[in-house]
Amino acid sequence: MNRLLYAAKRAAGWLGQLLHPRACVLCRKPLPAGTSAMLCGTCAPQLYHTYRNTAPVRVPGTDGADAPLLYTGALATAMKRYKFYRSTALCRWFSAQAAACLAGHLDAWQPDCLAYVPLGAARWWSRGFNQSEAFARQIGKSLNLPVCHALGKRPKLGKQSRRSEKERWKAAQNMFFALPGQAVQGKRVVLVDDIITTGASASDAVRALKEAGASSVYVLAPLRTPYYPKEVAR
Repeated sequence: MNRLLYAAKRAAGWLGQLLHPRACVLCRKPLPAGTSAMLCGTCAPQLYHTYRNTAPVRVPGTDGADAPLLYTGALATAMKRYKFYRSTALCRWFSAQAAACLAGHLDAWQPDCLAYVPLGAARWWSRGFNQSEAFARQIGKSLNLPVCHALGKRPKLGKQSRRSEKERWKAAQNMFFALPGQAVQGKRVVLVDDIITTGASASDAVRALKEAGASSVYVLAPLRTPYYPKEVAR
């Protein structure tokens, strides 16, 4: 029954995209036909005044990290629509924000390739796609960077979103492993995630990439939570 309900909701979301192919990311009001913008004139200023991340992002073990936007309010709702209802236009929009952020770091980070945080098999099966992989592939197209399927995830670890910060760090230990045949040896890798909260999952993914020989690993996500701690006590 749950799968049928999920399929019905997803179909409704796709139908909504067909009937209203372009709407404002924040307020969801229809945009004028033919426009390439994804924010209406009222909401566009809010992106910079309300949702723009201006604080440094720190993920333990990385050589650098950043996220351009805050996971709050209408942007948090938009991310949920993308993840759970496959609103593909939102994928392109979030990816564009992250690509612009990464473009500002190209001289310093000098990435050779992108990788992404993997989903467990059960989560991928229920959702039908990996949101972080979709972001990575869009960003790679924008900046002409190859995307590596470099990591796997160990099964039956549960949802990080339901855990406290301490529980997240404990559960994330050895969560990820490097896949054979995906050479990151000596490469400077940008790891793409969807949301940075405590940084626990991303930090463990960075560990796996460095153990596989990556010379430097940076973390990029479209969103970070507003209450992300500046430093994580380990």
